[in-house]
Amino acid sequence: MKSAVLALVMLSSVMLSSALLAPAPASAWVVDLPDSLSAGTGLVRLSDLSLTPVLPDAAGIVIADGGAPGETTMVTRQGVLRRLVVAGLAATVQMTGATRCVIRFGGGNLAPEALQAEAERVVNGLLPPTPAGAPAVWAAVTLPAGALSAAGSWSLESERREPLPAGRSQLRLVLRDGWQSRDLPVTVVVHAPGELAVARLGVQRDQPLDEGQFEWRWTDLSEIPGGMVVSRAQLQDASAARTMRAGDPLRSSDLKPTPVIRAGDSVELIVQRGSVAVSVRAMARQAGCLGQTIPVRNELTGRLVNARVAGPGVVEWRR
Repeated sequence: MKSAVLALVMLSSVMLSSALLAPAPASAWVVDLPDSLSAGTGLVRLSDLSLTPVLPDAAGIVIADGGAPGETTMVTRQGVLRRLVVAGLAATVQMTGATRCVIRFGGGNLAPEALQAEAERVVNGLLPPTPAGAPAVWAAVTLPAGALSAAGSWSLESERREPLPAGRSQLRLVLRDGWQSRDLPVTVVVHAPGELAVARLGVQRDQPLDEGQFEWRWTDLSEIPGGMVVSRAQLQDASAARTMRAGDPLRSSDLKPTPVIRAGDSVELIVQRGSVAVSVRAMARQAGCLGQTIPVRNELTGRLVNARVAGPGVVEWRR
């Protein structure tokens, strides 16, 4: 009987040592212990303790229970691992972080209204500026479900610095509570205005566009599909890629660059060879936009070359 008990103890010790020291297999999951933890209640589960997400089956394992406000207790890697061994979940676990964790009990649940107000304050600091003459930009912030606890004074902040885009996005806030911090993922819907362009009259294909051809309506960008023209600046040097009727909304796919050279235009062909450049007359064989390569015919030699459009009536060819 004593031999059997001794063998069981030795087996348990071997399992603990193997789990602590052996390299983690490819399918391993991690328990990352902090140096300390402030618990808002007297019950601490493994999901509350680990700094990384744990195996769902192990999340509810109780690590500490019955702590009164102001009391402290200490848990160790070995103590956590023993609970996992008992639950049959220690086979693929990797223990990282601190060797010991001090748990301080106290505090309580955060008031939802206070947490919501603080989250909105942080998000409002990340909103894009409101365009002149437009309705104000605003955001709806949705916090994760469930109560959050804090041991004492707390604060929210974001590590993001660039403005949030219009529409729905996920934002990671950091909840700082005394000596610990936790991630708080929130959903943000930014309601930002944009000027939706609607054709006043019919627009023909290839017709150069200007803002006077359209009615501009302030629209909540979070409520319209992507790919719409929502800024007058998008019409710069653009022509219609299709024929549009009065009342048609303007999409980005309806725009194409306006050619600065038309087929049949007489152009200046600048021929460059090393540091030497000469200029001759040529005829464009097709339309071209700035920077585009088009075929032109040298009127002096009759030779056809592919030249880059450098500006209105000017093309360049390097020999």
